[in-house]
Amino acid sequence: MQKWFGALFPIFSVLLLLWIEQSIGVSYGVKTFAKVILFVGIPLLLFRATKFPFLRLRKADRKSMQLAFLLGIAIIVLIIGAFLLLQPRIDIASLRDDLLQSGITPAVFPFIAFYILIGNSFIEEFFFRGLLPNLFGQSKIRFILPPFFFAIYHIAIFLPWFTLPILLLAIGGLWAGGLIFQLANEKCRTLLPSWIIHMFADVGILLIGVYVIYFY
Repeated sequence: MQKWFGALFPIFSVLLLLWIEQSIGVSYGVKTFAKVILFVGIPLLLFRATKFPFLRLRKADRKSMQLAFLLGIAIIVLIIGAFLLLQPRIDIASLRDDLLQSGITPAVFPFIAFYILIGNSFIEEFFFRGLLPNLFGQSKIRFILPPFFFAIYHIAIFLPWFTLPILLLAIGGLWAGGLIFQLANEKCRTLLPSWIIHMFADVGILLIGVYVIYFY
């Protein structure tokens, strides 16, 4: 059952979140609530008996943590560099309008940024780097499907903003990033290293958000 859930439930969740994101006009808060239910609430109910060993954050060793910080810094540079390089091909006006329509205004952006940095990053790590790889056990599928689902999930966010070539490039980059996140956890079997890398990546994205919201 666990492997079937790991393969099918992410597809259902991603499609539902894509529909919520693009087909109905709801606030950022409603989208967040749906995400919490799908990525955390339902798995907690179904798999609480496993005790979620990947949440034992103190098991992270020093070498894994050092690697996480180094990779995090590199990812910030990569994200900002990619944005500067591809900026002429990104519809920033559409991006800003979409953010404003979702309720992400200059006044509330600092609060949403804090949630994204701490809360959203943990939710995604719990689901994509904790729960799904744990359900697949030692199968090599854990290196393929969870990063793939992580990348496809972000189509719901990127779809209106990028042209198809940039969108495909972003999806490929997210798959590679998801795999790197996962490999960072392999030694200590806890999601702390990937969570740290994810937060660094979010810092890079949020810096771009500051530019789009306040200076564009």
